[in-house]
Amino acid sequence: MGKPLFIETHRLHPFFERGTDVDVILDLMIHDLDIILHFVKSPILNVEAVGVSIMSEKVDIANARITFASGCVANVTASRVTGKTMQKIRFFGFEGYHAVDYGKRELVSLCRKNSEGGKVEISANPIEVKILDPLQEEIRSFIESVISRKQPPVTGKEGRDALELALLIADKVKQSQELLS
Repeated sequence: MGKPLFIETHRLHPFFERGTDVDVILDLMIHDLDIILHFVKSPILNVEAVGVSIMSEKVDIANARITFASGCVANVTASRVTGKTMQKIRFFGFEGYHAVDYGKRELVSLCRKNSEGGKVEISANPIEVKILDPLQEEIRSFIESVISRKQPPVTGKEGRDALELALLIADKVKQSQELLS
């Protein structure tokens, strides 16, 4: 995948009591923030965010718009008050469109190609996805890095960066709520 210009994520879940000790940003959105930071690799210029508490004392649905120095914009939505589950991330760039549906474990990649005569065409780029249990893989990776003393796929710095962005978004949500009250 080339340089992303626009990223859109939706991590939507029905309400469960589990995880309500923190807001939806730290419960669900942080996973997408980690992925976005992995692919964008550019300083953050601006963050705008809104959120609402519906079923708990904490924010249950939040949306953030993150603008990066590279020009990329990410629109990130997380909710734990929806009727059905949706976990998707979409990347848009000059070379095409890539979409991951975590629930269906599908990856769609449409690539831009120049055909004869300079005409631009979009063609499907089939990509096989291994069906693995994400939590099991996370634990396996952790154990492997401890045993081998090698750096894990997600470093402590990357985790800290995602947490720092999540906390910034939570602060922006709080600021937007104060403006409305």
